[in-house]
Amino acid sequence: MRVRMAVIFGAIAVLAAGAAWLGTELVMAPQGSERNRLIAMFVAIAAGVFVLGLGLSAGTRRSLTARLLVFGVAGPLVVGVTTLFGAWSMFISSHDMQFVMVLTAMATVLAVGLSHLLGAPIVRDLERLRFAADQVSRGDLSARSELRRGDELGSLGAAFDSMAQHIEDQDAARTQAEADRQFLMSSLSHDARTPLTAMRAAVEALQDGLAPDPVRYLASIEHDLSAIEAIVENIFVLGRLDSNQLTPDLEQLDLAMLARNSIVAIEPLAEKHDVVLELIADGSVPINADRVETQRVIANLLSNAIRHSPASGVVQIETTLDPQPSLVVRDDGPGFPEAFIERAFDQFTRANADRNRRDGGAGLGLAVVKGLVEAQGGSVFIKPGSGGTVGFRLPGCSRSTAPTSM
Repeated sequence: MRVRMAVIFGAIAVLAAGAAWLGTELVMAPQGSERNRLIAMFVAIAAGVFVLGLGLSAGTRRSLTARLLVFGVAGPLVVGVTTLFGAWSMFISSHDMQFVMVLTAMATVLAVGLSHLLGAPIVRDLERLRFAADQVSRGDLSARSELRRGDELGSLGAAFDSMAQHIEDQDAARTQAEADRQFLMSSLSHDARTPLTAMRAAVEALQDGLAPDPVRYLASIEHDLSAIEAIVENIFVLGRLDSNQLTPDLEQLDLAMLARNSIVAIEPLAEKHDVVLELIADGSVPINADRVETQRVIANLLSNAIRHSPASGVVQIETTLDPQPSLVVRDDGPGFPEAFIERAFDQFTRANADRNRRDGGAGLGLAVVKGLVEAQGGSVFIKPGSGGTVGFRLPGCSRSTAPTSM
C-alpha cells in the first residue's frame, strides 16, 4: 500500500512540474538559459515536495492527530516556500521577500487553526469508537460508541453499534438457550424418573412373586408407561414445530364430533381419577383443520384438566360456532393464577411448581396445544380464576360442506 501511494504521489509531482513548465512556455515563452533555469526549478520543487511528503507520511503513520496537524501546516508551507523560491529566482527585492514570508507564516498559522477546528472532533469521535470496541473485546457487550454524525464516521459508528447490539442479542440468546437446555434436561429427568422408578419397583415385585395383586401392579405399570409415552410424544411434536417440519393436512371437519370422539378415548383415564366428562355442543361446528393434530390438542387439554380436577369433579367440554369455531375445556381444579397466564403456554411451565405422580406432568401439554393450533391458523386462550378454563379457536368452513359424522 505504501509503495502504491508513493507511486501515485510521484506521478502527481511529475504532472505538476510538467504542467508548470507548459504554463511558462505558453505565457512567458522563455529562451535559452532562462528556460533551463525554470525547468530545473520546477524539477527541484517537485522532487523536494515528493521527498517531504514521503517523510511526513512515514513519520505520522501512528498518529491521526499528528497527520491532521501536518496536513494543515504542510499546505501553506509548500505554497509559501515555492513562492519564495520562485520570487528569489526572479531577483525580487528583499522587502518583497519579507512580505511574502509574513504572508506565508500567517497562512500557516491559520491553516493550523483550521486543521485543529476540523480535525479535533474527528479524533475525539474516533477515540470514542476505539474505546467502545475495546470494551466489547473485554466482554462488555453493552458498550456503544453512540456517535451522532451525518458523515462517514457517523455511519461507521452506527454500523459498530448495530454490530455490538447483534453480538449482545446473540449472546443473550445463547445464554437463554443454555438455560432452556438445562431446564429441559432437569424437567425430563424429574418427570421420567418417577414413573420409571415406580415401574422398576413393580416389575421387581412381580418377578420376586411379592406382588399381592399382580393385576393392579400391571395396571400401575401401564399407567406409568402411558405417562412416559405422553412426554416422548409431546417432545417429538414440539421438535417438529420448532423445526417447521409440521405441515397440517387441512380438511373440513366437525369440531363437536372430534370432541365427542376424544371424550370416548379418554374416559378410562377420567374414571380412574373419579372425574366426570360432560360435552356441551349445540349442533355441528364446521372447521378447516387437521384431524389427527386437532384430536391431539383436545386430548392434551382433557388430560390436563383431568389431572387437576378433584375427586368427583366435573370436566366440561363446550364447542361453539359463533363468533368463531372454538372449544373450551373447564375443570373444577384451582384454576390459573393471573401471573401465570402469560407464560402458561410456554414449555415446562406449571401453575404449581410442586410435582407429584397424580397431577405432575412435564409441562409440555399446553405448549403443544399452542403450537398445533397456531400451525393450523388458530389461536389459544386461557382465563384466570377458580376452575381452569382453556380453549382454542380454529378457522371455520360452511355448515353445508362440513361432515356430520366421523
